[in-house]
Amino acid sequence: MSKSRDVIKMATFNTLPDNIILDILSYLPVKDLCLTGRVNRRCRRIVRDNTLWRHVDLTPYRLDMSKMWKVIRAHFSDVLISMKIRGFSKSAGPKNKKYSMSDAMLKDLSERCPNIKILHLYQCNTDNLDCQKLPATLTTLAVRSSVWQPRWFKLDSNKTALLPQLKSLNVSGSARVDNFDIEDLNQWSNLEELMLNECYRVGQNGLTSIAMNLTKLKYLELAGTTITELSMHHISRHLKLLEKLNLSRTAGLSDACLDEISSGLTQLRYLNISGCSEITSGGIKSLLLLKHLETLDLTNIISSDTELKDIQSVFLCRVIH
Repeated sequence: MSKSRDVIKMATFNTLPDNIILDILSYLPVKDLCLTGRVNRRCRRIVRDNTLWRHVDLTPYRLDMSKMWKVIRAHFSDVLISMKIRGFSKSAGPKNKKYSMSDAMLKDLSERCPNIKILHLYQCNTDNLDCQKLPATLTTLAVRSSVWQPRWFKLDSNKTALLPQLKSLNVSGSARVDNFDIEDLNQWSNLEELMLNECYRVGQNGLTSIAMNLTKLKYLELAGTTITELSMHHISRHLKLLEKLNLSRTAGLSDACLDEISSGLTQLRYLNISGCSEITSGGIKSLLLLKHLETLDLTNIISSDTELKDIQSVFLCRVIH
């Protein structure tokens, strides 16, 4: 008797159903997605499926305005939720400025994508942009390592309030941000997250302004800036909802500042004070008053193994070193 054998046929791309191909394409970066759409009519139809264009990350590429327009017009629709782009501020000199966005593009984006919530501009030139053209639906805005337009968010008498739904703002690495720009942020009294890493022009007046006006902050990053005991006092006194605080490599952070933190920021769950050379083990132990603290970053502060073990023995939270 001959034994029957089951023949297993390997599926090919042409035999796969659309939903499986769609799932596979969801893992591709934007460039490969666009190239796939050129294979044949079926691929082009599947690539145009709106589900592939909800979260668009263009940061692996640098697209000038001509190419950006092509992407927006070909693929963006009302399903877009988040968009990330990378500009030319680090690749071209001041005499050869190139832009990735324009006011007309922002206006078109607002109309074409009424549900966009997140916009990330990385290494972009913003001095050609009117902040009034930013999509009003944004809840998260990041302008990182970019050429900052001074007083970009300043409200003139004839301007309406900006971004009424904004909850998170990140301008880290945009070095031209200063105390005057911080004053302009006061319009967002409901802001919950603010990242100012490496914004070294922000000083005591700016930090005091943040503490006095942005009292709903839960997450604050000031790595690479300068802080004084007085500004730390205002932060600890007014930002009672703060849960995460990043003070890594902050100049001026002292044991007295830690005393202010331990007495005022009682809801703190994460604290990063790595690289702050003026801090002592005695100052660190004052943080024991923070009963909700879950993570304490002490990288490049404690060099002695004995001292480190002593710190770890008294803290119940996770200590990073």
